[in-house]
Order: sequence, then structure tokens, then C-alpha cells
Amino acid sequence: MSEVMLSVVIPAFNEAANLEPVVREALSVLSSEPAARSFELIIVDDGSTDGTAAVADRLAQAHASVSAIHHPANRGFGAALRSGFAESRGRLVTLITADGEIGPDQVIALMQDMGDADLMLGRRERTVTLHRHVLTFGLNLVMRLILGFVPDATGIYIVRGDLLRKMDLQSNTGLANLEVLLYCRQLKCRIRTGLTHIRPRLSGTSKVTNAKTMVRTLWEMLKLRVALRRRLAGASAA
Repeated sequence: MSEVMLSVVIPAFNEAANLEPVVREALSVLSSEPAARSFELIIVDDGSTDGTAAVADRLAQAHASVSAIHHPANRGFGAALRSGFAESRGRLVTLITADGEIGPDQVIALMQDMGDADLMLGRRERTVTLHRHVLTFGLNLVMRLILGFVPDATGIYIVRGDLLRKMDLQSNTGLANLEVLLYCRQLKCRIRTGLTHIRPRLSGTSKVTNAKTMVRTLWEMLKLRVALRRRLAGASAA
């Protein structure tokens, strides 16, 4: 089996209209970038009901570097990431969103600045509406109250695949991304930070700025706090 330099996981929930242009752009950008060498795109259809599954399968059949995973029911953004991470083979692993907000050129930019780091974090840079700004402010406030800190990087990231595939990630929401950072901090990995530029969605509305997802995120944040305390207690006992 030939070495895969880069695995790109693409979680997709009801993104039938956006998935194909996102994948085609990724194929074009990555195939023309020497730094990527060999790559794979792993689409994770998270229980979509709008035809996303059929689009994912068609793209996987048409391109050898594309594969598709299907969840029978919607399990959440973090669950989709965990499925994709588990199937990844790349020396480096990253993610982009199926809505087109994060271009594959952002992956290349982070790779070029990564050097010998184990984890390259992208600090999100975008213009948002007042409503989205208020939601972000509220989430950060809750995160600080529950976890004691707010991560300084909220965009995509690139992480060493051998490290990632050993992590016991638990979150089904976007907190899975925070878990990756926490694991790397605990392992005293080399971490660097860059910028991730965010574009407007190609079409449709966000799947994460709704009450149901917010409640799930809050619940998982509380569970993560308990897990962190247990982990710290175990480390102190050792």
C-alpha cells in the first residue's frame, strides 16, 4: 500500500448541494500541490436525508482518492470526525467542512508553515454577523466557566496521524476538535498556530448554530470537564 501523505476528512450532514463542488475544489488544489504528494479525501455522510449519501458514493466511485463513510442516523459533527479519523491513513490528518466555508488552500497554507510541529492550529479569521458574534461570545464565556480556558485557535488544524489515531476522542459535537488540542497539550506535543481564512457558505444554513446542537455541546462540555479532572488525577497519582 502506497504511503498517504495527507488525509482530509469532510463531515457532511445534508450538504447535497455543496458537497460536490467542495470535493472537486479539494481534488484540484491538492493534486497540484507538491507538499501534499499523495492524499485521500474521506467523506463522512452523517445520516443525511437530502441526497448527500448518493453524491458521496458517486464521488467515491469516480475518484480513487475519495472514499465515503455513512452513518445510518445523524450522530453529530464530532462523531463524523471520529469516524473519518479512524479510517484515515495519512501521515498528516486534517478536515474541511462540506459547506465550502474552509477552502483546501487553507490546508496547504497550514502545511507550509507546520515545520516539525505535531499539531498545526488555524486561528479563525472571518467577518461574521452580530448574531453569530453574540453566539460565539456566549459559547466562549460558557467554555471559560466550565473548562477554565478558551482555546486561541478555532479554525481547522493539521495533526500527525499516528498521534490522532491513538486518541480516545469521545465528543459527538465540535468539542472533538478541542479534545485533539487537549490530548496534544497533555502529551507535550510541538504545537504551532497559523491563520485560517473562512469564506461564506456556498448555500444553505449552518447546522451548528441551533438550540439542539448548543445544548448537546454544553452537555459534552460538562462531561469533558469531568474527564479532564479524572485524567489529571490519574496523572498526579502516577
